[in-house]
Amino acid sequence: MNQSASQSFKRKLLALMVLRVVIALVFLGAATWFQLRNVSLISQSYYPLHAIVVAVGLLTIAYAVALGRVRNQRFFAYVQVTIDVALVTLAVYITGGIASYLPVLYFISVMGSSMVLGRRGGYYAASLSSIAYGFLMELDFYKILPQKYMVFTPAVPPVWEDVVTTTATHILGFFTVAYLVGYLAEKTARMERQLEEKEVDFDRLESLNRLIVENIPTGIMTLDESGRITSFNSAASRITGYSLKDVYLGHVEDVFPDLLDEDSESVVSGVRTEKTVRKKDGEEICLGFTVSRGHRGDISSIVIFQDLTQLKAMEDQLRRDDRLKALGELSAAIAHEVRNPLASISGSIQLLSQDMELRGEKRHLMDIVLRETERLNSLITDFLLFAKPAPVDRAERIDVSEVIRETVKVFSNSPQAKGVDIEGRLEDGLFIDGDRRQISQVFWNLFLNAANAMPQGGRLTVASTLKDAPGGSVPNRTDGQGGSMESRRIQIEITDTGEGIEPDDLSKIFDPFFSTRESGTGMGLALVHRIIESHGGSIDVTSTRGEGATFRIMLPLSTAQPAFNDGGRDRHKAASGFGG
Repeated sequence: MNQSASQSFKRKLLALMVLRVVIALVFLGAATWFQLRNVSLISQSYYPLHAIVVAVGLLTIAYAVALGRVRNQRFFAYVQVTIDVALVTLAVYITGGIASYLPVLYFISVMGSSMVLGRRGGYYAASLSSIAYGFLMELDFYKILPQKYMVFTPAVPPVWEDVVTTTATHILGFFTVAYLVGYLAEKTARMERQLEEKEVDFDRLESLNRLIVENIPTGIMTLDESGRITSFNSAASRITGYSLKDVYLGHVEDVFPDLLDEDSESVVSGVRTEKTVRKKDGEEICLGFTVSRGHRGDISSIVIFQDLTQLKAMEDQLRRDDRLKALGELSAAIAHEVRNPLASISGSIQLLSQDMELRGEKRHLMDIVLRETERLNSLITDFLLFAKPAPVDRAERIDVSEVIRETVKVFSNSPQAKGVDIEGRLEDGLFIDGDRRQISQVFWNLFLNAANAMPQGGRLTVASTLKDAPGGSVPNRTDGQGGSMESRRIQIEITDTGEGIEPDDLSKIFDPFFSTRESGTGMGLALVHRIIESHGGSIDVTSTRGEGATFRIMLPLSTAQPAFNDGGRDRHKAASGFGG
């Protein structure tokens, strides 16, 4: 018997004890009153009745004391039923035997036994009551029992036929009550068990729901009728930076101003809405959310939301890529159509300038024509490189830090680097698969961009290192440092102390023909983006106006990386600058 069933059984036994005392006293009092009105007294002594009442009280006290110490409670219950039947038989004998009104107490005993012990216990009490009552009736009819202990005696001698009929009727009633009450008691017990199981299931379901709500990646926030926040799951805290303690019972408009506009049709109808909100740290994010109206308890509204900031950035990136692709195709077509006649024009002008002796203003104009022709040819070359960068599958293995040093050496000797201090923190031995000329072009364009952002001079910092990157990996190919090569990427950061970039321009700086300089063609950074993308990498920029900008490039590590036997530490030298 489990603990729950044991506690339930104890409660039933206690109820039976209380019922025994109450019923015994009531029925003894009622029987005494009826006997006094209908039979003649043979004795003025009521001590036997008092003794039964006292015995019932003492036994009930003894049962209550022993209840917590008895291990076999069902056997203890059968003992009580047996004693109850004996006391009822004694009470019937004292109050007149055949003429007694107290055989009804047998029914109380049978009912109590059926409720506590089920049908089996009811049949036991019915059988014991039938034997005791039938035996008492026979002994009383033949005057075998002593009459001096009877408090009441019948006025008219009983008739045998009436005795048999009464006894049979009572016995039939005992078993009928045992069956009916036992059936109802067992059915009730089954229903109680089912209810307990359902309660357990409800508890498990509630725990499961709570676990699901706390672990789903979507933020869930519930509001009461006043708009106060009543729950805030883990995903909501992760997205917004607020904990449940920070927002609990706070008004939603105080935490997220203008998030829920009661006049908005989208809030009423539950249509997904997008709005920009501030996190706890002040960062702005784009939330996509829906509002559902609750229908129970303290839940008036349920707000389900997700952080769409990265998704929006990806959408912007895809739109930019689409524009770049279309422009690349157009650039390739235009470049092929323009380059050949341009080469003819440039060659013809050069021949004319050699044959003609031009001086003064005419020579100056001829120089302008040649210079602009070369500039136009350079622009078309950029167009072609932008449209069709060299395929990476035919690329060579490149040491990134070595390419950066070579490009810095050339750049530092150029006029554009005047007043620019160049610092480096490069990690050696970082290889990628790609086109060396294109990668060098990337760094050259970025260095020029940084120099143009620092017309009065400044500091240019270049750093390279190995970083873990999200995504899949091939477990059996490692780089000697415990991670797979496919899961690691090379990060290059180029930082200047220039004028910075306007916030509105950050999303457009990689677009072709976008430039903030009057003399710029707008192809430099677009070409950088195109080359990095063709090498399977990514580039992004962060900037604060007046404090400079940082371009961050991520490139995949070369799949032909050599193996090392010392945990990979020999592959990288200590971070160094451009002098060593």
